[in-house]
Amino acid sequence: MSGGGGAQDRLELLDYYTLLSLEQRATADQIRQAFHEFALKYHPDRHVGGVSQKLARAAQIFRRGAEAYRVLLDPESRRRYDAQLAKGKLRYDPSLEDTRALRRSMGSGILTVDSPKARPFYMKALEAIKAEDWQTAKLNLKIAQGHEPGNQLIESRLVIVAANIGKRKG
Repeated sequence: MSGGGGAQDRLELLDYYTLLSLEQRATADQIRQAFHEFALKYHPDRHVGGVSQKLARAAQIFRRGAEAYRVLLDPESRRRYDAQLAKGKLRYDPSLEDTRALRRSMGSGILTVDSPKARPFYMKALEAIKAEDWQTAKLNLKIAQGHEPGNQLIESRLVIVAANIGKRKG
């Protein structure tokens, strides 16, 4: 692995299918299997005790793979991602989701907020989102983000909440 900057740039050039070594027509079972194999290679726990730079890089790659897994496994998110990918967008932009799609995706059962301190605030935020209490959702997501900085799921929910707050002001 060469310098972090170049490697990081390569990660930004990969779409979710390429990252998980999948074909675009992959089934849910194939996605699960591909993510399992991906996790065996990149999960940060496999790099504990090693060079901290490699651990940080593995964590970054793993977060992106987990993001890909979440999006590709949810049929609605995958449909939206495929449409965005066709327009050249390599990462899913959740800000294009509407509130109904958000509510459907929240029931997927995939917990990706790992910090025990962040998790309760994230769960409170989800309840506030369901109630369309955007300010409370934003506050709880910000607190969760403080406990788990860089979490893509928290960040994507913040984008959605901010968009809904903007709709109310406009």
